[in-house]
Amino acid sequence: MKIYYCVIAQIKIPGTYLVMKILIALLAIAGALSVPSVVFAEANWYGSLRAGVESSNGNIAVKDGESYWGIQGSTDAGESLAAVYQFEQNINIEDAGQPGGRLSYVGLSGAFGSLTVGRIWSASYNTVGVITDNSYHYGDSQTSYRHGHAISYAFSNDLMTLQIDAISSDDSPDEENDEENRRYNYKNDENNERYDFERVEFGLSLNVGDIGKVAVARIDNKHKRKLTHIVATIDKQDTIAAEVSVSDLRVYVGVQKHHRASRSNVLHGIADWKTKYFGFAGGLGDTGIDYVFQWRDTERNSHKPWILGLSKSLGEDVSINLEHANNDGDSANATRVTLRIDF
Repeated sequence: MKIYYCVIAQIKIPGTYLVMKILIALLAIAGALSVPSVVFAEANWYGSLRAGVESSNGNIAVKDGESYWGIQGSTDAGESLAAVYQFEQNINIEDAGQPGGRLSYVGLSGAFGSLTVGRIWSASYNTVGVITDNSYHYGDSQTSYRHGHAISYAFSNDLMTLQIDAISSDDSPDEENDEENRRYNYKNDENNERYDFERVEFGLSLNVGDIGKVAVARIDNKHKRKLTHIVATIDKQDTIAAEVSVSDLRVYVGVQKHHRASRSNVLHGIADWKTKYFGFAGGLGDTGIDYVFQWRDTERNSHKPWILGLSKSLGEDVSINLEHANNDGDSANATRVTLRIDF
Protein backbone atom coordinates (compact mmCIF):
# COMPACT_ATOMS: atom_id res chain seq x y z
CA MET A 1 0.00 0.00 0.00
CA LYS A 2 2.75 2.65 -0.60
CA ILE A 3 5.40 4.91 -4.65
CA TYR A 4 8.56 6.56 -6.26
CA TYR A 5 10.82 8.55 -4.00
CA CYS A 6 11.08 11.35 -6.52
CA VAL A 7 7.28 11.53 -6.39
CA ILE A 8 6.90 11.72 -2.64
CA ALA A 9 9.57 14.38 -2.44
CA GLN A 10 7.22 16.65 -4.38
CA ILE A 11 4.37 16.26 -1.89
CA LYS A 12 3.93 19.51 0.07
CA ILE A 13 1.49 19.73 2.94
CA PRO A 14 1.28 23.28 4.39
CA GLY A 15 -0.58 24.55 7.43
CA THR A 16 -3.68 23.25 9.14
CA TYR A 17 -6.03 25.62 7.26
CA LEU A 18 -5.08 24.12 3.91
CA VAL A 19 -5.17 20.64 5.46
CA MET A 20 -8.83 21.16 6.34
CA LYS A 21 -9.53 22.12 2.71
CA ILE A 22 -7.74 18.95 1.63
CA LEU A 23 -9.85 16.91 4.05
CA ILE A 24 -13.04 18.31 2.54
CA ALA A 25 -11.82 17.48 -0.98
CA LEU A 26 -10.91 13.96 0.10
CA LEU A 27 -14.37 13.47 1.56
CA ALA A 28 -15.88 14.37 -1.81
CA ILE A 29 -13.54 12.03 -3.71
CA ALA A 30 -14.01 9.11 -1.32
CA GLY A 31 -17.76 9.48 -1.40
CA ALA A 32 -17.68 8.65 -5.09
CA LEU A 33 -15.73 5.43 -4.56
CA SER A 34 -17.30 2.06 -3.90
CA VAL A 35 -16.94 0.79 -0.31
CA PRO A 36 -18.82 -1.80 1.73
CA SER A 37 -21.85 -0.80 3.74
CA VAL A 38 -21.29 0.42 7.28
CA VAL A 39 -21.33 -2.39 9.82
CA PHE A 40 -22.64 -1.63 13.30
CA ALA A 41 -21.24 -3.56 16.25
CA GLU A 42 -21.66 -3.80 19.97
CA ALA A 43 -18.83 -2.61 22.22
CA ASN A 44 -15.91 -5.01 22.20
CA TRP A 45 -13.66 -5.50 25.23
CA TYR A 46 -10.16 -6.73 24.31
CA GLY A 47 -6.55 -6.77 25.46
CA SER A 48 -3.11 -8.30 25.29
CA LEU A 49 -0.97 -9.27 28.30
CA ARG A 50 2.75 -9.69 27.57
CA ALA A 51 5.52 -10.25 30.09
CA GLY A 52 8.83 -12.06 30.20
CA VAL A 53 12.51 -11.97 31.06
CA GLU A 54 15.17 -9.87 29.32
CA SER A 55 18.95 -10.21 29.33
CA SER A 56 20.85 -7.03 28.45
CA ASN A 57 24.35 -5.81 29.23
CA GLY A 58 24.86 -8.65 31.70
CA ASN A 59 21.67 -7.90 33.61
CA ILE A 60 18.50 -10.03 33.78
CA ALA A 61 15.16 -8.41 34.56
CA VAL A 62 11.41 -8.96 34.29
CA LYS A 63 10.01 -6.83 31.47
CA ASP A 64 6.53 -5.90 30.32
CA GLY A 65 5.97 -6.25 26.55
CA GLU A 66 3.64 -3.26 26.02
CA SER A 67 0.55 -4.92 27.48
CA TYR A 68 -2.77 -3.11 27.07
CA TRP A 69 -6.54 -3.34 27.39
CA GLY A 70 -9.21 -1.49 25.45
CA ILE A 71 -12.81 -1.06 24.46
CA GLN A 72 -13.99 -0.42 20.90
CA GLY A 73 -17.34 -0.20 19.20
CA SER A 74 -19.80 1.65 17.01
CA THR A 75 -23.44 2.64 17.08
CA ASP A 76 -26.00 3.77 14.51
CA ALA A 77 -25.88 7.53 13.91
CA GLY A 78 -28.54 7.62 11.17
CA GLU A 79 -28.17 8.62 7.51
CA SER A 80 -26.06 5.48 6.87
CA LEU A 81 -23.48 6.70 9.37
CA ALA A 82 -21.89 4.96 12.33
CA ALA A 83 -20.54 6.71 15.42
CA VAL A 84 -17.26 4.97 16.25
CA TYR A 85 -15.18 5.08 19.41
CA GLN A 86 -12.13 3.44 20.98
CA PHE A 87 -10.22 3.74 24.24
CA GLU A 88 -6.98 1.84 24.87
CA GLN A 89 -4.79 1.92 27.98
CA ASN A 90 -1.30 0.55 28.68
CA ILE A 91 -0.84 -2.00 31.47
CA ASN A 92 2.54 -2.62 33.09
CA ILE A 93 2.75 -6.29 34.07
CA GLU A 94 5.96 -5.61 36.01
CA ASP A 95 4.17 -3.76 38.82
CA ALA A 96 0.44 -3.62 37.84
CA GLY A 97 0.81 0.03 36.87
CA GLN A 98 -1.01 1.87 34.07
CA PRO A 99 1.72 4.07 32.54
CA GLY A 100 -0.41 5.90 29.98
CA GLY A 101 -3.09 5.93 27.32
CA ARG A 102 -2.58 4.52 23.84
CA LEU A 103 -5.77 5.47 22.00
CA SER A 104 -8.83 7.58 22.74
CA TYR A 105 -11.08 8.88 19.98
CA VAL A 106 -14.62 9.36 18.72
CA GLY A 107 -15.74 9.82 15.14
CA LEU A 108 -18.12 9.18 12.28
CA SER A 109 -17.76 6.47 9.64
CA GLY A 110 -19.62 5.87 6.41
CA ALA A 111 -19.22 5.42 2.66
CA PHE A 112 -16.95 8.50 2.58
CA GLY A 113 -14.46 6.87 5.00
CA SER A 114 -14.02 7.90 8.62
CA LEU A 115 -13.36 11.16 10.42
CA THR A 116 -12.05 10.88 14.00
CA VAL A 117 -10.93 13.25 16.75
CA GLY A 118 -8.64 12.41 19.68
CA ARG A 119 -5.58 10.16 20.00
CA ILE A 120 -5.20 7.88 17.00
CA TRP A 121 -2.79 5.57 15.14
CA SER A 122 -0.79 7.85 12.85
CA ALA A 123 -1.05 8.04 9.07
CA SER A 124 2.62 7.11 8.65
CA TYR A 125 2.26 4.00 10.80
CA ASN A 126 -0.98 2.81 9.18
CA THR A 127 0.60 3.00 5.72
CA VAL A 128 4.40 2.58 5.99
CA GLY A 129 4.90 1.31 9.54
CA VAL A 130 2.71 -1.77 9.10
CA ILE A 131 5.11 -2.86 6.34
CA THR A 132 8.52 -2.04 7.84
CA ASP A 133 7.88 -2.42 11.59
CA ASN A 134 7.59 -6.16 12.14
CA SER A 135 9.72 -6.84 15.24
CA TYR A 136 8.10 -7.84 18.53
CA HIS A 137 9.88 -5.51 20.96
CA TYR A 138 12.94 -3.83 19.42
CA GLY A 139 13.49 -1.57 16.46
CA ASP A 140 10.93 0.28 14.39
CA SER A 141 10.34 2.06 11.12
CA GLN A 142 10.88 5.45 12.78
CA THR A 143 7.45 6.50 11.63
CA SER A 144 5.30 7.92 14.40
CA TYR A 145 3.00 5.48 16.19
CA ARG A 146 0.15 7.44 17.75
CA HIS A 147 -0.58 11.11 18.39
CA GLY A 148 -3.13 12.99 20.43
CA HIS A 149 -4.86 16.34 19.83
CA ALA A 150 -5.50 15.09 16.28
CA ILE A 151 -8.23 15.23 13.67
CA SER A 152 -7.82 12.41 11.17
CA TYR A 153 -9.48 11.40 7.89
CA ALA A 154 -9.04 7.81 6.64
CA PHE A 155 -10.40 5.86 3.71
CA SER A 156 -9.71 2.29 2.62
CA ASN A 157 -11.00 -0.32 0.21
CA ASP A 158 -9.55 -3.38 -1.53
CA LEU A 159 -7.21 -1.20 -3.57
CA MET A 160 -5.86 1.45 -1.21
CA THR A 161 -5.54 2.99 2.22
CA LEU A 162 -5.39 6.77 2.57
CA GLN A 163 -5.00 8.79 5.77
CA ILE A 164 -4.23 12.40 6.61
CA ASP A 165 -3.80 13.79 10.14
CA ALA A 166 -3.66 17.34 11.49
CA ILE A 167 -2.35 17.74 15.06
CA SER A 168 -3.17 20.87 17.04
CA SER A 169 -1.18 22.78 19.66
CA ASP A 170 -1.51 22.06 23.37
CA ASP A 171 0.10 23.48 26.54
CA SER A 172 0.86 20.02 27.95
CA PRO A 173 3.10 18.11 25.49
CA ASP A 174 2.25 14.44 25.02
CA GLU A 175 4.74 11.59 24.68
CA GLU A 176 5.38 12.24 20.98
CA ASN A 177 6.97 15.61 21.84
CA ASP A 178 9.09 14.61 24.83
CA GLU A 179 12.25 14.36 22.72
CA GLU A 180 11.84 17.97 21.56
CA ASN A 181 11.32 19.12 25.15
CA ARG A 182 14.55 17.45 26.26
CA ARG A 183 16.49 18.78 23.27
CA TYR A 184 15.68 22.40 24.08
CA ASN A 185 15.51 22.05 27.89
CA TYR A 186 11.90 23.17 27.67
CA LYS A 187 10.00 23.81 30.90
CA ASN A 188 6.24 24.09 30.81
CA ASP A 189 5.41 27.02 33.11
CA GLU A 190 3.67 30.37 32.81
CA ASN A 191 6.94 32.23 32.18
CA ASN A 192 8.14 29.88 29.46
CA GLU A 193 5.08 28.59 27.62
CA ARG A 194 5.03 26.93 24.24
CA TYR A 195 3.14 29.16 21.88
CA ASP A 196 2.84 27.10 18.71
CA PHE A 197 3.04 23.48 17.56
CA GLU A 198 1.88 22.09 14.27
CA ARG A 199 2.18 18.63 12.73
CA VAL A 200 0.68 17.14 9.59
CA GLU A 201 0.99 13.54 8.38
CA PHE A 202 -0.01 12.02 5.07
CA GLY A 203 0.04 8.34 4.15
CA LEU A 204 -1.02 6.35 1.09
CA SER A 205 -0.66 2.62 0.48
CA LEU A 206 -1.67 0.63 -2.59
CA ASN A 207 -2.26 -3.10 -2.93
CA VAL A 208 -0.41 -4.65 -5.87
CA GLY A 209 -2.71 -7.52 -6.78
CA ASP A 210 -2.24 -10.39 -4.36
CA ILE A 211 1.54 -10.14 -4.24
CA GLY A 212 2.26 -7.13 -2.07
CA LYS A 213 1.95 -3.44 -1.25
CA VAL A 214 3.63 -0.11 -2.01
CA ALA A 215 3.37 2.84 0.36
CA VAL A 216 4.48 6.44 0.83
CA ALA A 217 4.22 8.76 3.81
CA ARG A 218 5.21 12.30 4.73
CA ILE A 219 5.57 13.82 8.19
CA ASP A 220 5.71 17.62 8.30
CA ASN A 221 6.55 18.86 11.80
CA LYS A 222 6.95 22.50 12.90
CA HIS A 223 7.87 23.62 16.43
CA LYS A 224 8.22 27.05 17.98
CA ARG A 225 9.32 27.45 21.59
CA LYS A 226 9.68 30.57 23.76
CA LEU A 227 12.88 29.95 25.71
CA THR A 228 15.72 32.30 26.69
CA HIS A 229 15.70 32.89 22.94
CA ILE A 230 13.14 31.88 20.33
CA VAL A 231 13.74 28.47 18.75
CA ALA A 232 12.00 27.18 15.64
CA THR A 233 12.47 23.69 14.27
CA ILE A 234 11.14 22.18 11.06
CA ASP A 235 11.28 18.40 10.69
CA LYS A 236 10.29 16.67 7.46
CA GLN A 237 10.34 12.94 6.90
CA ASP A 238 9.51 11.20 3.64
CA THR A 239 9.27 7.41 3.45
CA ILE A 240 8.68 4.89 0.70
CA ALA A 241 8.32 1.16 1.35
CA ALA A 242 7.32 -1.98 -0.50
CA GLU A 243 6.35 -5.50 0.51
CA VAL A 244 6.21 -8.65 -1.62
CA SER A 245 4.47 -11.83 -0.42
CA VAL A 246 5.15 -15.31 -1.77
CA SER A 247 3.30 -18.11 0.00
CA ASP A 248 4.11 -17.69 3.73
CA LEU A 249 7.12 -15.43 3.10
CA ARG A 250 6.96 -11.62 3.19
CA VAL A 251 9.98 -9.56 2.10
CA TYR A 252 10.01 -5.81 2.68
CA VAL A 253 12.29 -2.85 1.94
CA GLY A 254 12.07 0.84 2.72
CA VAL A 255 13.99 4.11 2.60
CA GLN A 256 13.39 7.20 4.68
CA LYS A 257 14.69 10.72 4.03
CA HIS A 258 14.97 13.10 7.00
CA HIS A 259 15.38 16.87 6.93
CA ARG A 260 15.78 19.03 10.03
CA ALA A 261 16.27 22.80 10.10
CA SER A 262 16.66 24.68 13.40
CA ARG A 263 17.13 28.38 13.95
CA SER A 264 17.28 30.89 16.79
CA ASN A 265 18.91 34.24 17.46
CA VAL A 266 22.19 32.49 18.23
CA LEU A 267 22.18 29.24 16.24
CA HIS A 268 21.18 27.94 12.82
CA GLY A 269 21.53 24.37 11.63
CA ILE A 270 20.42 22.02 8.85
CA ALA A 271 20.75 18.23 8.86
CA ASP A 272 19.80 15.69 6.18
CA TRP A 273 20.16 11.92 6.41
CA LYS A 274 18.64 8.65 5.20
CA THR A 275 17.55 5.43 6.88
CA LYS A 276 17.23 2.17 4.94
CA TYR A 277 15.25 -0.93 5.92
CA PHE A 278 15.27 -4.54 4.86
CA GLY A 279 13.55 -7.55 6.38
CA PHE A 280 11.57 -10.70 5.92
CA ALA A 281 8.92 -12.51 7.96
CA GLY A 282 6.83 -15.62 7.64
CA GLY A 283 5.87 -18.98 9.09
CA LEU A 284 7.30 -22.49 9.11
CA GLY A 285 4.50 -24.57 7.61
CA ASP A 286 2.08 -26.08 10.14
CA THR A 287 4.52 -25.87 13.06
CA GLY A 288 2.94 -22.75 14.56
CA ILE A 289 6.35 -21.04 14.44
CA ASP A 290 6.69 -17.56 12.92
CA TYR A 291 9.94 -15.71 12.30
CA VAL A 292 11.05 -12.15 11.55
CA PHE A 293 14.40 -10.61 10.58
CA GLN A 294 14.92 -6.86 10.32
CA TRP A 295 18.03 -4.84 9.36
CA ARG A 296 18.34 -1.06 9.48
CA ASP A 297 21.08 1.29 8.21
CA THR A 298 20.96 4.78 9.71
CA GLU A 299 23.19 7.24 7.84
CA ARG A 300 23.14 9.80 10.65
CA ASN A 301 25.06 7.72 13.22
CA SER A 302 26.44 4.95 10.98
CA HIS A 303 24.69 2.22 12.97
CA LYS A 304 23.40 -0.96 11.35
CA PRO A 305 21.34 -2.82 13.95
CA TRP A 306 19.54 -6.08 13.22
CA ILE A 307 16.78 -8.07 14.92
CA LEU A 308 15.86 -11.75 14.85
CA GLY A 309 12.62 -13.00 16.37
CA LEU A 310 10.76 -16.30 16.72
CA SER A 311 7.19 -16.88 17.88
CA LYS A 312 5.55 -20.21 18.77
CA SER A 313 1.78 -20.46 19.01
CA LEU A 314 0.60 -22.37 22.09
CA GLY A 315 -3.08 -22.00 21.26
CA GLU A 316 -5.51 -19.66 19.56
CA ASP A 317 -4.74 -16.72 21.87
CA VAL A 318 -1.43 -17.71 23.48
CA SER A 319 2.13 -17.54 22.13
CA ILE A 320 5.70 -17.44 23.39
CA ASN A 321 8.15 -15.05 21.71
CA LEU A 322 11.94 -14.98 21.57
CA GLU A 323 13.69 -11.92 20.16
CA HIS A 324 17.32 -10.80 19.99
CA ALA A 325 18.41 -7.27 19.05
CA ASN A 326 21.98 -6.52 18.00
CA ASN A 327 22.07 -2.73 18.30
CA ASP A 328 25.52 -2.22 16.75
CA GLY A 329 26.76 -0.01 19.59
CA ASP A 330 23.80 2.38 19.52
CA SER A 331 22.63 0.79 22.77
CA ALA A 332 23.18 -2.49 24.61
CA ASN A 333 22.26 -5.73 22.86
CA ALA A 334 19.19 -7.44 24.33
CA THR A 335 17.47 -10.83 24.28
CA ARG A 336 13.94 -11.32 25.56
CA VAL A 337 11.57 -14.26 26.08
CA THR A 338 7.93 -13.20 26.44
CA LEU A 339 4.63 -14.99 27.07
CA ARG A 340 1.71 -13.30 25.30
CA ILE A 341 -1.98 -13.88 26.10
CA ASP A 342 -4.66 -12.10 24.06
CA PHE A 343 -8.31 -11.73 25.00
